[in-house]
Amino acid sequence: MTEYTANLVYAYDPGALNESFSDIFGTAIEFYAQGPATSSWDMGTANFVLRDMANPKSENQPDTYKGQNWESGSFDNGGVHINSGVQNYWYYLLYEGGTGTNDNGDVYAVSQIGMDSAGAVAYINLAYYLTVNSQYSDARIGSILSAVDLYGTCAYQVEQVIKAWHAVGLGPDNFTDDFYTLESSTLQSGCDLSSSETLSMMISYNPP
Repeated sequence: MTEYTANLVYAYDPGALNESFSDIFGTAIEFYAQGPATSSWDMGTANFVLRDMANPKSENQPDTYKGQNWESGSFDNGGVHINSGVQNYWYYLLYEGGTGTNDNGDVYAVSQIGMDSAGAVAYINLAYYLTVNSQYSDARIGSILSAVDLYGTCAYQVEQVIKAWHAVGLGPDNFTDDFYTLESSTLQSGCDLSSSETLSMMISYNPP
């Protein structure tokens, strides 16, 4: 599916996202087919666990972007199997919810939106927003836009998508900190605006 959608390059950030989406959709299928009671967040077999989406650090993966266990070199094609833990944990938090403090010292609290909503956001992001060289920052933005497409600008699901990315070390934990107006001047006239009217604004942008 990844090949025929974003076709993410299999190296570094795009490769980690590639691996993560495979884990996400494989887990979604398992939960749908077997039900939560008999399903697992582990990747691998009953006797050999490769990755744990619920606790990436237990298998020496990072749960925070560029945090503990992050592969910053060329090993493993730039950490495609290792650094996938970041988006995997983001997805787990959307499904289950969770609280804690990440490797950046940021306190987080995410409320669950469930497998159907989390899976829909991930799919729309992969199919419509991401491209071959997308980075983790692109995945964050694309997933927020995907949630907006599905549920509306200020929806509960959008808020939790933002909070889950904050939990894994990407971006603020609210709607407004990325881009907001600091000051705006009044228009020259209040009625009958013409094409020559201007509005001056001072804005603040805090990239993730």
